[in-house]
Amino acid sequence: MPRKSIVPYWIDARKSDCRAGSGAKGLSKMARRRSTALTRTRVMAGSMSILLSVYVAGLVAWIVARALWGDQWVVALAVSQMGPWLFLPALFFAPWVILSRQGLGAILLAIPAGLFLWLYGAMLLPPRAAPEPALPLTVVTFNMQATNPDVEALVQVLEMAAADVAALQEVHGWQDRALGAALAERYPHRWRAEGAGLAVYSAHPMVARQLYEIPSPGGGEPAWPIQSVVLQVRGTPVHVVNAHLARTGIVPLLGRLDVGPMRDWAADRAAQIDEIGKIIRKRNLPAIVACDGNMTDLTAAYADITAHLRDAWRERGWGLGHTLLAPRSFEVASPVNLAVQRIDYLFYTPEIQAGRVRVLSHDSGSDHRPVWAQFDLEPASAGKGTGRQ
Repeated sequence: MPRKSIVPYWIDARKSDCRAGSGAKGLSKMARRRSTALTRTRVMAGSMSILLSVYVAGLVAWIVARALWGDQWVVALAVSQMGPWLFLPALFFAPWVILSRQGLGAILLAIPAGLFLWLYGAMLLPPRAAPEPALPLTVVTFNMQATNPDVEALVQVLEMAAADVAALQEVHGWQDRALGAALAERYPHRWRAEGAGLAVYSAHPMVARQLYEIPSPGGGEPAWPIQSVVLQVRGTPVHVVNAHLARTGIVPLLGRLDVGPMRDWAADRAAQIDEIGKIIRKRNLPAIVACDGNMTDLTAAYADITAHLRDAWRERGWGLGHTLLAPRSFEVASPVNLAVQRIDYLFYTPEIQAGRVRVLSHDSGSDHRPVWAQFDLEPASAGKGTGRQ
């Protein structure tokens, strides 16, 4: 027979009251924790919504400013020089929008996503195969970096490219002499424009050549000159223009918040592009423009030059085609350098057709990667058509 509890009833009741009180306190703590977590979630959601709204509003403001003032307003130009990196924040916001099922966030995120696809979507798709060229000409454009001492690596890159024409920027006299000696057999026709840092090496004869000086629009130091060469390619004349467009001005802007160089060099770049158009019209020949553009494809300067010329990479390239290496471009020694921006270009007139295009990844010691392309000087004989239409 079980023993009866000898504990007085009031003690049992007190224990029950304690247990009930402890339970109430536990529930209160849980409620407070839930409330705190809910508050944090709401604050986080509100902060993300504000940041996303500011980002999208900034994009819209940039589009409007670029349409109204082009590269004349430094703020719009600085944003344009970001290139595809301008859309990187969208990847930061995307997981939050998807996981939290934010309807308004999805609508806002669709703006940068749609803009990126409109500007770069076609470049991420493989181009159609180009027809076999009737009259092929291969060209490589390459900024060798004036301070680059590794001539052996430069020679290896140009030998590997095996282009009919090499349009070179930032070429010092000692580099030209060393390259000329090493590549004399491949390029019997060479011209380095003294003081301009520009050189054209060709397997085909040069029948005309001229260096065009360009006064600075602001009355300061002259803009970098333009090199113009007419080549005779198996009986067909072709005009090759070699240019190093004015610097970006990003370093002075970030280093000491000085907007003057960016504004002045943007004006110089516009003057150079205007002169390139005049030179091409004056020669009135099928033309290829090789350049270190110091501009991304979001700038008004790029829009100006592509109003009359085609961009070989956009027609036949695959990917973003980045050519500028960092941190080497900031004169920082590093065992690892990443291609972070596309600023080197091969443009051409509509009489010519671009075939294969590629960025050469072999390390040359330069802060740029070369861009190589094959052109057909007589596309009518081989069948017309562009790479992405």
